[in-house]
Amino acid sequence: MAGAAGITAVKSYRDTKVQHVTAQSQQVAGKAAVGGPFELIDYDGKPFSDKDLRGEFALLYFGFTFCPDICPDELEKVSQAIDLVEKKVGVQIVPVFISVDPERDTPAKIKSYVKEFHPRMLGLTGSLEDVKRTSKAYRVYFNKTTDNSKDYLVDHSIIHYLIDPEGEFVTFYAKSYTAEQMADSMAEHVANWKAEHPSYHEGQEIKLPPKPRA
Repeated sequence: MAGAAGITAVKSYRDTKVQHVTAQSQQVAGKAAVGGPFELIDYDGKPFSDKDLRGEFALLYFGFTFCPDICPDELEKVSQAIDLVEKKVGVQIVPVFISVDPERDTPAKIKSYVKEFHPRMLGLTGSLEDVKRTSKAYRVYFNKTTDNSKDYLVDHSIIHYLIDPEGEFVTFYAKSYTAEQMADSMAEHVANWKAEHPSYHEGQEIKLPPKPRA
């Protein structure tokens, strides 16, 4: 138990550190050095790049299908959050799962896995080098817990990344965020984007519902 508590504390510290660095870079440079072009394959085995997400907001999460509890919990939260956003502002956020275990996560396995959480969830994988390159761009840490080629877990960052319709990083959500908090934040970003880009969902009114009185 003490060992498990220690691992949890280390993960919490690492994720907090990543959040701090990202937030600091936003404050200093006005734009976080997070995200960028990537080339992977989707769950049908077809090439998929960052350009395929252009036009809508996307929420990216890096994980693996053999994850015993954290990934399922986070993907359930993502599913709830994007459905809440659609109810709030009428826009569908694109949920994207990117595997950090390409050695075991085949496209077919990823497809079966993500459809358990949401019918619109996309699943991506690729060569180990392509996955590493994409993870590095998003400041995602991942590492096998053992040297066993088949029986292992993957320690990884637990952070969700919101990407705007032009493919630019907007913000991130840590494990501590609830589905409601994520949805409120994403809905606000969508409404702000519409206000600044009238052609986005042209003809559709996108605005936040009035906040309930305290």
